Amino acid sequence: MSSSLATLDALPLIGDFYAHYWNKRPFLVRGAIDSAVMNGLITPDELAGLSMEETASSRMVVREDWACKFGPFTEEDFNTEGNPPWSLLVQNVEQFHPDTATLLRAFNFAPRWLMDDVMVSYSTADGTIGGHIDSYHVFLVQGQGARRWTVGHEPIFDESYIEGLDLKILKDPIDGETVEVTSGDVLYIPPHFAHQGITIDDALTFSVGFLGPKLSELYIAYAQHLSENDALDHRYVGEGLNADSAGFNVAVDAVQALRDQLERSLNTPAFSEWLAAFFTDPASEDMAHDSEREDTLSLTAFTKELQVAGGLTKPAYVKFALIPSPAPSSGGTYHLGVNGQTFGVNDDALSVVLSLMKEDAVSTQGAPELLDHLELLCALYNHEALEFVDAAT
Repeated sequence: MSSSLATLDALPLIGDFYAHYWNKRPFLVRGAIDSAVMNGLITPDELAGLSMEETASSRMVVREDWACKFGPFTEEDFNTEGNPPWSLLVQNVEQFHPDTATLLRAFNFAPRWLMDDVMVSYSTADGTIGGHIDSYHVFLVQGQGARRWTVGHEPIFDESYIEGLDLKILKDPIDGETVEVTSGDVLYIPPHFAHQGITIDDALTFSVGFLGPKLSELYIAYAQHLSENDALDHRYVGEGLNADSAGFNVAVDAVQALRDQLERSLNTPAFSEWLAAFFTDPASEDMAHDSEREDTLSLTAFTKELQVAGGLTKPAYVKFALIPSPAPSSGGTYHLGVNGQTFGVNDDALSVVLSLMKEDAVSTQGAPELLDHLELLCALYNHEALEFVDAAT
């Protein structure tokens, strides 16, 4: 495995990304994000305003003593003239600022079904949250201003942190390469690579994180799902036991039988259907776009609206997870997870879903097959996964 920071001319193609960089090697791309996208991202004033909202998760870190304060904040919190360097960090900004969500389209080569959130940080000059290691993948997109990053040469699995702090800050300096980034530059950091950013002048950084679940999280969530579905929650009744399991003895065959029963519960369409929902379950019930519309449309009303608008689009902040069913049935050949729910997708509807996943406007004129799948599209619309667009614009 190569350990040095790669400098690329452009964001990698899908094949190259997984072969050479994903989980393997950090890289830097200068000017990777188009200026039109960068100009639409959230501003420092808007970020500060968002951090004052109850529904936003925010924190402020002061470099001098690594003090960490959590929001919501007030205007008084930003009267920091003469104070030590500080950083404001706000989670899930893509859910509150649709133009910031468009940044996600630049990372379609990555597994967007694992996308966690877009965290945005604003730092004053010399601001930093210290050297640290993440357990997830992150694409660091530099907004306004400039920042100096140090990225470790090798992944670290036995990290040591400064004791007595709320933050996990590495005790030792990072042995790595240092680069300066400006607006539009993208730095990819795989899990376990130490990194630290220090602001050169007041700056915004957009952290696009991809976070997979722990096994314990998968087991707990699926066990909860089974407990809520009697038809799936089969009891072990000791079928096949023999004399070797008499008394207090649990025979090897009994252990294997239990293991087989667990495995059978995973090799089912029900597990794939649940998994599609799990990967798209909103991180918080307070997210702005995580529930069914207050004013849902009937199929008739939806059809009329679509005829007037002429097209549909999938907003970038909406996460999809499309999983083939291991045993296709009347429910669909594919399971489409959206906002914690699953929709069945048959082969004839697949092309429509794939077109919408590109997040461009799809018109009924250019794609008349939309009209063949109105029930599915209406359900997705009512679940806030689609929006009408004027196909003429």
